[in-house]
Amino acid sequence: MKKTFFLIAILTSFITFSQEKNFIDKPYLEVQGKADTLVTPNRIYIDVLISEKDVKGKKSVEELENDMLTKLKTLGIDVDKNVAMQDMMSNYKKFFLKQTDIQKSKSYSILVFDAKTTAKVFIGLEEVGLSNVRIDKLEHSDEKKLQLLMNSKAIENAKANAVSFTKPLGQTVGKAIYILQKNSFNGIPGASSQIRLGLSSQLNYDAKDYNTNIEFEKITISSEIGVRFALE
Repeated sequence: MKKTFFLIAILTSFITFSQEKNFIDKPYLEVQGKADTLVTPNRIYIDVLISEKDVKGKKSVEELENDMLTKLKTLGIDVDKNVAMQDMMSNYKKFFLKQTDIQKSKSYSILVFDAKTTAKVFIGLEEVGLSNVRIDKLEHSDEKKLQLLMNSKAIENAKANAVSFTKPLGQTVGKAIYILQKNSFNGIPGASSQIRLGLSSQLNYDAKDYNTNIEFEKITISSEIGVRFALE
């Protein structure tokens, strides 16, 4: 049984080595292709934390929650579709150890679709006493389609690079024999801090009256691909 296993292992190693050797023996050219595009985010997720600790007993979490939802409605936010509760926490450990009041908190996610509405939400929530507000993430609704398009363009650019190398040599580019997606980057670093700084001087506005043109920095969607083409 051991001899049979040993022979199978040798045969498998020989086949793998032969395939690798045959691949290396073929003339090929390895090139890279890159492509990217910029899009304005149209799905902005805002995180809001409502905590009794922040208001020091002046209002309950339920009252703050009601104030928040009322304010969002006045700003045209569909609270049924675009506001979701993420979790609810109570400090039971502290309650049982020190016999203090339970401090509750709730976390919400608000979905908006442009920078101006985002600014109105920040200002509006500040008006009702909610300051634990931050942008969680920025997305584009067609991000997956755009990523596939960038992949295709990166492949096209890789082939164009290969042709530019082989044409002066009188050779032609054959089939792709190996493709590797090296990396892709989607996103906008530092978005939360940028929107906070942008709003710091605008908090004296009423949220409904806020009409300043403001835009997020565009999201980069990119693709980088390495391709080996057979030479003919």
